Amino acid sequence: MESTTTRSNKHTLWGLGALVLTPLILILPDSFLAIWPALVALALVFVTKKAPLALACACLSAALLILLTDLSAFIEWISPSGGFIATLTSPWKFYALLFTVLLGALSAVIEASGGLLALLHAGGEITEKTRRRFLNSVLGIGFLCFFDGLANALMLGRVARPVADRLRVPRAYLAYLVDTTSSAVACLAFLSTWIVTQLAYIDSHSPLDEPPYLQFLYSLPYNYYCVFGLALAILSVRYSWLIGPMRRRFKNHDHHRNDTITVSPDQTSPVRAIVPVLVLLLSLPLIIFFSYSPEGEISFSRRIQESLNASSVPRAFVISSILALLAAWAAYPPDRRAETPRAAWSGARQLFPALGILLLAWCLGSLFKVLGTAGVLSSLLGSWLPLEALASGVFVLGCFISFVSGTSWGTMGLLLPLVLPLCGALVTAQGAQPEILEVIVPAVIGAVFGGAVFGDHCSPYSDTTIVSALASGVSTHEHTITQLPYALVAAGATVAFGYAPVALGVPAWTALVTGLALLTAIVALSAKKSRNTQRR
Repeated sequence: MESTTTRSNKHTLWGLGALVLTPLILILPDSFLAIWPALVALALVFVTKKAPLALACACLSAALLILLTDLSAFIEWISPSGGFIATLTSPWKFYALLFTVLLGALSAVIEASGGLLALLHAGGEITEKTRRRFLNSVLGIGFLCFFDGLANALMLGRVARPVADRLRVPRAYLAYLVDTTSSAVACLAFLSTWIVTQLAYIDSHSPLDEPPYLQFLYSLPYNYYCVFGLALAILSVRYSWLIGPMRRRFKNHDHHRNDTITVSPDQTSPVRAIVPVLVLLLSLPLIIFFSYSPEGEISFSRRIQESLNASSVPRAFVISSILALLAAWAAYPPDRRAETPRAAWSGARQLFPALGILLLAWCLGSLFKVLGTAGVLSSLLGSWLPLEALASGVFVLGCFISFVSGTSWGTMGLLLPLVLPLCGALVTAQGAQPEILEVIVPAVIGAVFGGAVFGDHCSPYSDTTIVSALASGVSTHEHTITQLPYALVAAGATVAFGYAPVALGVPAWTALVTGLALLTAIVALSAKKSRNTQRR
Protein backbone atom coordinates (compact mmCIF):
# COMPACT_ATOMS: atom_id res chain seq x y z
CA MET A 1 0.00 0.00 0.00
CA GLU A 2 1.34 3.45 -0.96
CA SER A 3 2.55 5.44 2.05
CA THR A 4 1.51 8.98 2.84
CA THR A 5 5.09 10.22 2.29
CA THR A 6 5.23 8.62 -1.14
CA ARG A 7 1.93 10.17 -2.16
CA SER A 8 3.09 13.56 -0.88
CA ASN A 9 6.28 13.30 -2.91
CA LYS A 10 4.30 12.40 -6.03
CA HIS A 11 2.01 15.38 -5.51
CA THR A 12 5.02 17.68 -5.15
CA LEU A 13 6.51 16.31 -8.37
CA TRP A 14 3.24 16.96 -10.21
CA GLY A 15 3.30 20.55 -8.99
CA LEU A 16 6.95 21.04 -9.98
CA GLY A 17 6.22 19.52 -13.37
CA ALA A 18 3.48 22.08 -13.99
CA LEU A 19 5.84 24.91 -13.06
CA VAL A 20 8.62 23.56 -15.30
CA LEU A 21 6.21 23.45 -18.24
CA THR A 22 5.11 27.06 -17.72
CA PRO A 23 8.02 28.79 -19.55
CA LEU A 24 7.73 26.30 -22.41
CA ILE A 25 4.19 27.40 -23.31
CA LEU A 26 5.41 30.90 -24.20
CA ILE A 27 5.66 29.68 -27.79
CA LEU A 28 1.89 29.14 -27.85
CA PRO A 29 -0.69 31.86 -28.65
CA ASP A 30 -1.31 34.56 -26.04
CA SER A 31 -4.87 33.36 -25.52
CA PHE A 32 -3.55 30.04 -24.25
CA LEU A 33 -1.19 31.78 -21.81
CA ALA A 34 -4.14 33.47 -20.11
CA ILE A 35 -5.91 30.21 -19.32
CA TRP A 36 -2.81 28.13 -18.53
CA PRO A 37 -2.88 28.81 -14.73
CA ALA A 38 -6.55 27.82 -14.63
CA LEU A 39 -5.70 24.58 -16.45
CA VAL A 40 -2.85 23.96 -14.00
CA ALA A 41 -5.19 24.41 -11.04
CA LEU A 42 -7.88 22.14 -12.47
CA ALA A 43 -5.43 19.43 -13.55
CA LEU A 44 -3.61 19.34 -10.21
CA VAL A 45 -6.89 19.26 -8.27
CA PHE A 46 -7.98 16.20 -10.22
CA VAL A 47 -4.62 14.44 -10.04
CA THR A 48 -3.46 15.23 -6.49
CA LYS A 49 -6.83 15.96 -4.83
CA LYS A 50 -5.02 18.73 -2.93
CA ALA A 51 -6.67 22.11 -3.44
CA PRO A 52 -3.97 24.12 -1.58
CA LEU A 53 -1.24 22.59 -3.76
CA ALA A 54 -3.27 23.21 -6.92
CA LEU A 55 -3.99 26.83 -6.03
CA ALA A 56 -0.39 27.51 -4.97
CA CYS A 57 1.03 26.06 -8.19
CA ALA A 58 -1.50 27.97 -10.27
CA CYS A 59 -0.48 31.21 -8.50
CA LEU A 60 3.22 30.56 -9.10
CA SER A 61 2.55 29.62 -12.72
CA ALA A 62 0.53 32.79 -13.34
CA ALA A 63 3.11 34.99 -11.63
CA LEU A 64 5.90 33.40 -13.69
CA LEU A 65 3.99 33.99 -16.94
CA ILE A 66 3.41 37.64 -16.08
CA LEU A 67 7.06 38.07 -15.11
CA LEU A 68 8.28 36.58 -18.40
CA THR A 69 5.83 38.37 -20.68
CA ASP A 70 5.21 41.76 -19.03
CA LEU A 71 7.70 42.85 -16.39
CA SER A 72 5.96 46.17 -15.73
CA ALA A 73 2.66 44.39 -15.04
CA PHE A 74 4.41 42.04 -12.62
CA ILE A 75 6.04 44.94 -10.77
CA GLU A 76 2.67 46.68 -10.52
CA TRP A 77 1.05 43.48 -9.21
CA ILE A 78 3.58 43.07 -6.37
CA SER A 79 3.53 46.78 -5.49
CA PRO A 80 1.65 47.95 -2.36
CA SER A 81 -0.88 49.81 -4.49
CA GLY A 82 -1.88 47.03 -6.84
CA GLY A 83 -2.58 43.35 -7.21
CA PHE A 84 -2.67 40.96 -4.34
CA ILE A 85 -1.28 43.19 -1.59
CA ALA A 86 -4.00 45.74 -2.27
CA THR A 87 -6.69 43.10 -1.84
CA LEU A 88 -5.50 42.38 1.70
CA THR A 89 -5.96 46.02 2.66
CA SER A 90 -9.62 45.83 1.68
CA PRO A 91 -11.84 45.89 4.78
CA TRP A 92 -13.84 42.94 3.46
CA LYS A 93 -10.80 40.70 3.13
CA PHE A 94 -8.97 41.67 6.32
CA TYR A 95 -12.07 41.37 8.48
CA ALA A 96 -13.05 38.15 6.67
CA LEU A 97 -9.99 36.46 8.15
CA LEU A 98 -10.57 37.86 11.63
CA PHE A 99 -14.31 37.14 11.66
CA THR A 100 -13.75 33.55 10.52
CA VAL A 101 -11.28 32.88 13.32
CA LEU A 102 -13.57 34.43 15.95
CA LEU A 103 -16.58 32.34 14.90
CA GLY A 104 -14.47 29.21 14.98
CA ALA A 105 -13.55 30.08 18.56
CA LEU A 106 -17.20 30.79 19.40
CA SER A 107 -18.31 27.39 18.09
CA ALA A 108 -15.75 25.56 20.20
CA VAL A 109 -16.69 27.44 23.39
CA ILE A 110 -20.41 26.73 22.90
CA GLU A 111 -19.70 23.04 22.33
CA ALA A 112 -17.40 22.77 25.35
CA SER A 113 -19.95 24.45 27.63
CA GLY A 114 -22.33 21.47 27.28
CA GLY A 115 -25.27 23.67 26.31
CA LEU A 116 -26.33 21.64 23.27
CA LEU A 117 -27.02 18.34 24.99
CA ALA A 118 -30.16 19.63 26.72
CA LEU A 119 -31.68 20.43 23.32
CA LEU A 120 -31.46 16.84 22.07
CA HIS A 121 -34.34 15.21 24.00
CA ALA A 122 -32.03 12.53 25.37
CA GLY A 123 -34.48 11.05 27.85
CA GLY A 124 -37.66 9.05 27.55
CA GLU A 125 -38.67 5.56 26.54
CA ILE A 126 -37.08 4.13 23.39
CA THR A 127 -39.88 4.32 20.80
CA GLU A 128 -40.21 5.38 17.18
CA LYS A 129 -41.67 8.67 18.37
CA THR A 130 -38.70 9.27 20.66
CA ARG A 131 -36.26 8.52 17.83
CA ARG A 132 -38.01 10.89 15.46
CA ARG A 133 -38.09 13.62 18.10
CA PHE A 134 -34.35 13.15 18.62
CA LEU A 135 -33.64 13.26 14.88
CA ASN A 136 -35.72 16.42 14.52
CA SER A 137 -33.71 17.90 17.40
CA VAL A 138 -30.49 17.07 15.55
CA LEU A 139 -31.83 18.88 12.50
CA GLY A 140 -32.95 21.81 14.65
CA ILE A 141 -29.54 22.21 16.28
CA GLY A 142 -27.93 21.89 12.86
CA PHE A 143 -29.95 24.92 11.77
CA LEU A 144 -29.24 26.70 15.05
CA CYS A 145 -25.46 26.31 14.69
CA PHE A 146 -25.44 28.16 11.38
CA PHE A 147 -22.26 30.11 12.01
CA ASP A 148 -19.70 27.50 10.92
CA GLY A 149 -20.14 24.26 9.01
CA LEU A 150 -17.04 22.42 10.26
CA ALA A 151 -17.57 23.39 13.90
CA ASN A 152 -21.26 22.47 13.58
CA ALA A 153 -20.38 18.98 12.34
CA LEU A 154 -17.75 18.49 15.02
CA MET A 155 -19.73 19.53 18.06
CA LEU A 156 -23.15 18.21 16.99
CA GLY A 157 -21.78 14.78 16.11
CA ARG A 158 -19.92 14.45 19.39
CA VAL A 159 -22.84 15.64 21.49
CA ALA A 160 -25.54 13.61 19.71
CA ARG A 161 -23.65 10.32 19.33
CA PRO A 162 -24.34 8.87 22.82
CA VAL A 163 -28.02 9.79 22.48
CA ALA A 164 -28.18 8.10 19.06
CA ASP A 165 -26.63 4.96 20.54
CA ARG A 166 -29.18 4.87 23.32
CA LEU A 167 -32.10 5.32 20.93
CA ARG A 168 -30.81 2.67 18.49
CA VAL A 169 -30.23 5.18 15.66
CA PRO A 170 -27.42 4.08 13.32
CA ARG A 171 -24.43 6.33 13.56
CA ALA A 172 -24.25 6.48 9.76
CA TYR A 173 -27.67 8.16 9.70
CA LEU A 174 -26.59 10.58 12.42
CA ALA A 175 -23.50 11.42 10.35
CA TYR A 176 -25.73 12.08 7.33
CA LEU A 177 -27.91 14.56 9.25
CA VAL A 178 -24.90 16.22 10.88
CA ASP A 179 -23.05 16.60 7.58
CA THR A 180 -26.08 17.77 5.61
CA THR A 181 -26.91 20.55 8.06
CA SER A 182 -23.32 21.77 8.34
CA SER A 183 -22.00 23.34 5.14
CA ALA A 184 -25.42 23.81 3.53
CA VAL A 185 -26.72 25.89 6.44
CA ALA A 186 -23.48 27.88 6.71
CA CYS A 187 -23.56 28.53 2.95
CA LEU A 188 -27.12 29.88 3.08
CA ALA A 189 -26.78 31.85 6.33
CA PHE A 190 -26.11 35.56 6.21
CA LEU A 191 -24.04 35.29 9.37
CA SER A 192 -21.42 32.55 9.23
CA THR A 193 -17.74 31.95 8.67
CA TRP A 194 -18.60 31.72 4.97
CA ILE A 195 -20.43 35.00 4.49
CA VAL A 196 -17.62 37.55 4.57
CA THR A 197 -15.58 35.34 2.26
CA GLN A 198 -18.53 34.99 -0.11
CA LEU A 199 -19.16 38.74 -0.06
CA ALA A 200 -15.46 39.43 -0.68
CA TYR A 201 -15.48 37.21 -3.77
CA ILE A 202 -18.65 38.86 -5.06
CA ASP A 203 -17.30 42.34 -4.36
CA SER A 204 -14.04 41.60 -6.20
CA HIS A 205 -15.30 39.76 -9.28
CA SER A 206 -18.99 40.40 -9.96
CA PRO A 207 -19.83 42.48 -13.04
CA LEU A 208 -22.90 43.93 -11.28
CA ASP A 209 -22.81 47.26 -9.47
CA GLU A 210 -25.19 46.07 -6.75
CA PRO A 211 -23.87 45.84 -3.15
CA PRO A 212 -22.34 42.42 -2.42
CA TYR A 213 -24.88 41.57 0.28
CA LEU A 214 -27.77 42.19 -2.15
CA GLN A 215 -26.16 39.96 -4.77
CA PHE A 216 -25.75 37.25 -2.13
CA LEU A 217 -29.43 37.54 -1.17
CA TYR A 218 -30.45 37.44 -4.84
CA SER A 219 -28.46 34.20 -5.23
CA LEU A 220 -30.29 32.34 -2.43
CA PRO A 221 -33.26 31.15 -4.53
CA TYR A 222 -30.74 29.89 -7.11
CA ASN A 223 -28.77 27.85 -4.55
CA TYR A 224 -30.94 24.84 -5.28
CA TYR A 225 -28.51 22.20 -4.09
CA CYS A 226 -28.27 23.50 -0.53
CA VAL A 227 -32.04 23.99 -0.24
CA PHE A 228 -32.91 20.63 -1.80
CA GLY A 229 -30.24 18.85 0.26
CA LEU A 230 -31.66 20.23 3.51
CA ALA A 231 -35.21 19.45 2.36
CA LEU A 232 -34.25 15.83 1.66
CA ALA A 233 -32.82 15.47 5.17
CA ILE A 234 -36.05 16.81 6.70
CA LEU A 235 -38.19 14.60 4.47
CA SER A 236 -36.01 11.59 5.22
CA VAL A 237 -36.72 11.99 8.94
CA ARG A 238 -40.39 12.77 8.38
CA TYR A 239 -41.11 9.77 6.13
CA SER A 240 -38.30 7.44 7.31
CA TRP A 241 -36.98 7.59 3.75
CA LEU A 242 -33.95 5.30 3.55
CA ILE A 243 -32.16 4.64 0.28
CA GLY A 244 -29.09 2.72 -0.82
CA PRO A 245 -26.68 1.46 1.83
CA MET A 246 -28.43 3.54 4.50
CA ARG A 247 -31.41 1.17 4.41
CA ARG A 248 -29.13 -1.77 5.20
CA ARG A 249 -27.54 0.16 8.08
CA PHE A 250 -30.96 0.49 9.72
CA LYS A 251 -31.60 -3.23 9.31
CA ASN A 252 -28.19 -4.43 10.49
CA HIS A 253 -26.84 -1.70 12.78
CA ASP A 254 -25.27 -2.61 16.09
CA HIS A 255 -27.78 -2.84 18.96
CA HIS A 256 -25.13 -3.46 21.58
CA ARG A 257 -24.31 0.05 22.69
CA ASN A 258 -24.69 1.86 25.97
CA ASP A 259 -28.29 2.63 26.90
CA THR A 260 -27.56 5.30 29.48
CA ILE A 261 -26.20 8.80 29.34
CA THR A 262 -24.81 10.18 32.55
CA VAL A 263 -24.66 13.95 32.42
CA SER A 264 -25.00 16.42 35.24
CA PRO A 265 -28.05 18.68 34.82
CA ASP A 266 -25.80 21.69 35.42
CA GLN A 267 -23.82 20.79 32.32
CA THR A 268 -26.76 20.73 29.99
CA SER A 269 -28.44 24.12 30.32
CA PRO A 270 -29.67 25.16 26.86
CA VAL A 271 -29.02 28.79 27.83
CA ARG A 272 -25.31 28.19 27.22
CA ALA A 273 -26.00 27.46 23.56
CA ILE A 274 -28.88 29.84 22.88
CA VAL A 275 -27.64 33.07 24.50
CA PRO A 276 -24.43 33.46 22.43
CA VAL A 277 -26.35 32.75 19.22
CA LEU A 278 -28.99 35.35 20.12
CA VAL A 279 -26.29 37.91 20.89
CA LEU A 280 -24.73 37.21 17.50
CA LEU A 281 -28.05 37.55 15.68
CA LEU A 282 -29.34 40.62 17.49
CA SER A 283 -26.15 42.64 17.83
CA LEU A 284 -25.06 42.54 14.18
CA PRO A 285 -27.91 44.55 12.61
CA LEU A 286 -27.79 47.05 15.47
CA ILE A 287 -24.03 47.54 15.15
CA ILE A 288 -24.28 47.89 11.36
CA PHE A 289 -27.02 50.50 11.70
CA PHE A 290 -25.53 52.61 14.50
CA SER A 291 -21.93 52.47 13.28
CA TYR A 292 -22.92 54.23 10.06
CA SER A 293 -23.03 58.01 10.10
CA PRO A 294 -24.82 59.55 7.09
CA GLU A 295 -23.53 62.82 5.74
CA GLY A 296 -26.90 64.54 5.92
CA GLU A 297 -30.48 64.07 6.98
CA ILE A 298 -31.95 60.98 5.33
CA SER A 299 -35.00 58.82 5.88
CA PHE A 300 -34.92 55.80 8.18
CA SER A 301 -35.33 53.30 5.31
CA ARG A 302 -32.63 55.06 3.29
CA ARG A 303 -30.25 54.90 6.25
CA ILE A 304 -30.83 51.16 6.56
CA GLN A 305 -29.96 50.65 2.89
CA GLU A 306 -26.85 52.81 3.04
CA SER A 307 -25.63 51.29 6.33
CA LEU A 308 -25.74 47.78 4.83
CA ASN A 309 -23.41 48.92 2.05
CA ALA A 310 -21.11 51.06 4.22
CA SER A 311 -17.40 50.40 4.70
CA SER A 312 -18.08 49.76 8.40
CA VAL A 313 -20.04 46.54 7.73
CA PRO A 314 -17.05 44.16 7.85
CA ARG A 315 -15.95 45.68 11.16
CA ALA A 316 -19.48 45.20 12.51
CA PHE A 317 -19.22 41.45 11.80
CA VAL A 318 -16.07 41.28 13.92
CA ILE A 319 -17.52 43.33 16.80
CA SER A 320 -20.66 41.18 16.84
CA SER A 321 -18.65 37.95 16.96
CA ILE A 322 -16.55 39.32 19.83
CA LEU A 323 -19.72 40.16 21.78
CA ALA A 324 -21.07 36.65 21.13
CA LEU A 325 -17.81 35.12 22.29
CA LEU A 326 -18.00 37.16 25.51
CA ALA A 327 -21.60 36.00 25.98
CA ALA A 328 -20.48 32.38 25.54
CA TRP A 329 -17.82 32.94 28.18
CA ALA A 330 -20.37 34.49 30.56
CA ALA A 331 -22.78 31.57 30.03
CA TYR A 332 -20.04 29.01 30.65
CA PRO A 333 -20.20 27.09 33.96
CA PRO A 334 -18.62 29.51 36.47
CA ASP A 335 -16.31 26.91 37.98
CA ARG A 336 -14.91 26.01 34.54
CA ARG A 337 -14.44 29.41 32.89
CA ALA A 338 -10.68 28.99 32.97
CA GLU A 339 -11.16 26.38 30.22
CA THR A 340 -12.58 28.87 27.70
CA PRO A 341 -9.28 30.23 26.29
CA ARG A 342 -8.10 26.73 25.47
CA ALA A 343 -11.44 25.84 23.84
CA ALA A 344 -11.49 29.10 21.88
CA TRP A 345 -7.96 28.59 20.60
CA SER A 346 -8.77 25.02 19.59
CA GLY A 347 -11.76 26.16 17.55
CA ALA A 348 -9.88 29.01 15.89
CA ARG A 349 -6.92 26.79 15.02
CA GLN A 350 -9.12 24.32 13.16
CA LEU A 351 -9.91 27.00 10.58
CA PHE A 352 -6.30 27.94 9.75
CA PRO A 353 -6.07 25.53 6.76
CA ALA A 354 -9.24 27.03 5.31
CA LEU A 355 -7.78 30.53 5.69
CA GLY A 356 -4.70 29.40 3.77
CA ILE A 357 -6.93 28.29 0.90
CA LEU A 358 -8.72 31.63 1.07
CA LEU A 359 -5.47 33.59 0.76
CA LEU A 360 -4.33 31.49 -2.20
CA ALA A 361 -7.70 31.96 -3.91
CA TRP A 362 -7.49 35.74 -3.50
CA CYS A 363 -3.98 35.69 -4.94
CA LEU A 364 -5.07 33.62 -7.94
CA GLY A 365 -8.05 35.88 -8.57
CA SER A 366 -5.84 38.97 -8.73
CA LEU A 367 -3.51 37.18 -11.17
CA PHE A 368 -6.45 36.19 -13.39
CA LYS A 369 -7.29 39.88 -13.68
CA VAL A 370 -3.77 40.73 -14.84
CA LEU A 371 -3.77 37.90 -17.39
CA GLY A 372 -7.26 38.75 -18.67
CA THR A 373 -8.39 35.16 -18.20
CA ALA A 374 -12.10 35.95 -18.21
CA GLY A 375 -11.91 37.75 -21.53
CA VAL A 376 -10.07 34.86 -23.15
CA LEU A 377 -12.56 32.33 -21.83
CA SER A 378 -15.47 34.39 -23.11
CA SER A 379 -13.97 34.50 -26.59
CA LEU A 380 -13.56 30.71 -26.51
CA LEU A 381 -17.03 29.99 -25.13
CA GLY A 382 -19.04 32.91 -26.43
CA SER A 383 -19.85 31.39 -29.79
CA TRP A 384 -21.37 28.13 -28.57
CA LEU A 385 -22.25 28.29 -24.86
CA PRO A 386 -25.77 29.69 -24.31
CA LEU A 387 -26.01 32.04 -21.37
CA GLU A 388 -29.02 30.10 -20.12
CA ALA A 389 -26.88 26.97 -19.74
CA LEU A 390 -24.07 28.67 -17.85
CA ALA A 391 -25.47 28.06 -14.35
CA SER A 392 -26.05 24.34 -14.99
CA GLY A 393 -22.57 23.92 -16.42
CA VAL A 394 -20.97 25.79 -13.54
CA PHE A 395 -22.89 23.70 -11.00
CA VAL A 396 -21.84 20.38 -12.56
CA LEU A 397 -18.21 21.55 -12.80
CA GLY A 398 -18.35 22.73 -9.18
CA CYS A 399 -19.69 19.34 -8.06
CA PHE A 400 -16.89 17.58 -9.91
CA ILE A 401 -14.14 19.84 -8.55
CA SER A 402 -15.42 19.76 -4.97
CA PHE A 403 -15.88 15.97 -5.02
CA VAL A 404 -12.38 15.36 -6.36
CA SER A 405 -10.64 17.99 -4.24
CA GLY A 406 -12.80 17.70 -1.12
CA THR A 407 -12.85 21.42 -0.42
CA SER A 408 -15.76 23.82 -0.81
CA TRP A 409 -13.63 26.89 -0.14
CA GLY A 410 -11.07 25.77 -2.71
CA THR A 411 -13.86 25.23 -5.24
CA MET A 412 -15.26 28.71 -4.63
CA GLY A 413 -11.78 30.19 -4.77
CA LEU A 414 -11.09 28.53 -8.09
CA LEU A 415 -14.43 29.10 -9.82
CA LEU A 416 -15.70 32.49 -8.65
CA PRO A 417 -12.73 34.52 -9.98
CA LEU A 418 -13.26 32.74 -13.32
CA VAL A 419 -17.01 32.55 -13.83
CA LEU A 420 -18.19 35.88 -12.41
CA PRO A 421 -16.12 38.00 -14.83
CA LEU A 422 -17.04 35.46 -17.50
CA CYS A 423 -20.72 36.35 -17.09
CA GLY A 424 -20.15 39.93 -18.14
CA ALA A 425 -17.77 38.95 -20.91
CA LEU A 426 -20.24 36.41 -22.37
CA VAL A 427 -23.08 38.93 -22.33
CA THR A 428 -20.91 41.33 -24.33
CA ALA A 429 -19.64 38.61 -26.69
CA GLN A 430 -23.14 37.33 -27.47
CA GLY A 431 -24.67 40.80 -27.80
CA ALA A 432 -27.24 40.15 -25.07
CA GLN A 433 -29.01 42.89 -23.15
CA PRO A 434 -27.01 44.02 -20.08
CA GLU A 435 -30.12 43.54 -17.92
CA ILE A 436 -29.76 39.76 -18.28
CA LEU A 437 -26.80 39.97 -15.90
CA GLU A 438 -29.26 40.56 -13.07
CA VAL A 439 -30.46 36.98 -13.61
CA ILE A 440 -27.28 35.27 -14.81
CA VAL A 441 -24.95 36.50 -12.05
CA PRO A 442 -27.10 35.43 -9.06
CA ALA A 443 -27.75 32.09 -10.76
CA VAL A 444 -24.04 31.50 -11.29
CA ILE A 445 -23.24 32.54 -7.71
CA GLY A 446 -25.82 30.08 -6.40
CA ALA A 447 -24.48 27.38 -8.73
CA VAL A 448 -20.91 27.81 -7.50
CA PHE A 449 -21.98 27.75 -3.86
CA GLY A 450 -24.17 24.68 -4.37
CA GLY A 451 -21.52 22.81 -6.34
CA ALA A 452 -18.95 23.60 -3.67
CA VAL A 453 -21.20 22.22 -0.90
CA PHE A 454 -21.78 18.99 -2.87
CA GLY A 455 -18.18 17.96 -2.20
CA ASP A 456 -18.51 18.85 1.46
CA HIS A 457 -21.43 16.44 1.64
CA CYS A 458 -20.00 13.35 0.02
CA SER A 459 -16.35 13.65 -0.99
CA PRO A 460 -14.13 11.22 0.94
CA TYR A 461 -11.44 13.93 0.94
CA SER A 462 -13.61 16.67 2.42
CA ASP A 463 -12.74 17.90 5.90
CA THR A 464 -16.46 18.20 6.69
CA THR A 465 -17.10 14.62 5.57
CA ILE A 466 -14.19 13.34 7.64
CA VAL A 467 -15.09 15.39 10.72
CA SER A 468 -18.77 14.40 10.52
CA ALA A 469 -17.79 10.72 10.33
CA LEU A 470 -15.28 10.92 13.18
CA ALA A 471 -17.57 12.98 15.41
CA SER A 472 -20.46 10.56 14.81
CA GLY A 473 -18.32 7.48 15.34
CA VAL A 474 -18.28 5.90 11.85
CA SER A 475 -15.57 5.43 9.26
CA THR A 476 -15.19 7.96 6.47
CA HIS A 477 -15.87 5.20 3.93
CA GLU A 478 -19.14 4.20 5.59
CA HIS A 479 -20.28 7.78 5.84
CA THR A 480 -19.40 8.47 2.21
CA ILE A 481 -21.23 5.49 0.72
CA THR A 482 -24.34 6.02 2.86
CA GLN A 483 -24.61 9.76 2.20
CA LEU A 484 -23.67 9.75 -1.49
CA PRO A 485 -27.12 8.59 -2.74
CA TYR A 486 -28.82 11.47 -0.92
CA ALA A 487 -26.31 13.96 -2.32
CA LEU A 488 -26.77 12.63 -5.86
CA VAL A 489 -30.56 12.88 -5.55
CA ALA A 490 -30.24 16.51 -4.41
CA ALA A 491 -27.79 17.26 -7.24
CA GLY A 492 -30.07 15.65 -9.83
CA ALA A 493 -33.04 17.60 -8.52
CA THR A 494 -30.95 20.78 -8.67
CA VAL A 495 -30.41 20.41 -12.41
CA ALA A 496 -33.82 18.94 -13.30
CA PHE A 497 -36.07 21.04 -11.04
CA GLY A 498 -33.86 24.11 -10.66
CA TYR A 499 -31.48 25.24 -13.39
CA ALA A 500 -33.27 23.55 -16.32
CA PRO A 501 -36.59 25.36 -15.66
CA VAL A 502 -34.74 28.63 -15.03
CA ALA A 503 -32.98 28.23 -18.41
CA LEU A 504 -36.44 27.93 -19.99
CA GLY A 505 -37.54 31.23 -18.41
CA VAL A 506 -39.19 30.00 -15.19
CA PRO A 507 -38.64 32.46 -12.29
CA ALA A 508 -36.16 31.27 -9.64
CA TRP A 509 -38.65 31.22 -6.77
CA THR A 510 -41.21 29.35 -8.86
CA ALA A 511 -38.66 26.69 -9.73
CA LEU A 512 -37.63 26.45 -6.09
CA VAL A 513 -41.16 26.02 -4.73
CA THR A 514 -42.12 23.61 -7.51
CA GLY A 515 -38.94 21.61 -6.96
CA LEU A 516 -39.60 21.31 -3.24
CA ALA A 517 -43.16 20.14 -3.93
CA LEU A 518 -41.94 17.53 -6.41
CA LEU A 519 -39.26 16.33 -4.00
CA THR A 520 -41.83 15.97 -1.22
CA ALA A 521 -44.13 13.98 -3.47
CA ILE A 522 -41.31 11.71 -4.68
CA VAL A 523 -40.05 11.01 -1.16
CA ALA A 524 -43.56 10.43 0.25
CA LEU A 525 -44.53 8.03 -2.55
CA SER A 526 -41.19 6.23 -2.43
CA ALA A 527 -41.39 5.78 1.35
CA LYS A 528 -44.98 4.53 1.11
CA LYS A 529 -44.03 2.03 -1.61
CA SER A 530 -41.09 0.81 0.47
CA ARG A 531 -43.32 0.27 3.54
CA ASN A 532 -45.86 -1.65 1.47
CA THR A 533 -43.12 -3.86 0.06
CA GLN A 534 -41.80 -4.63 3.55
CA ARG A 535 -45.29 -5.64 4.76
CA ARG A 536 -45.55 -8.18 1.99
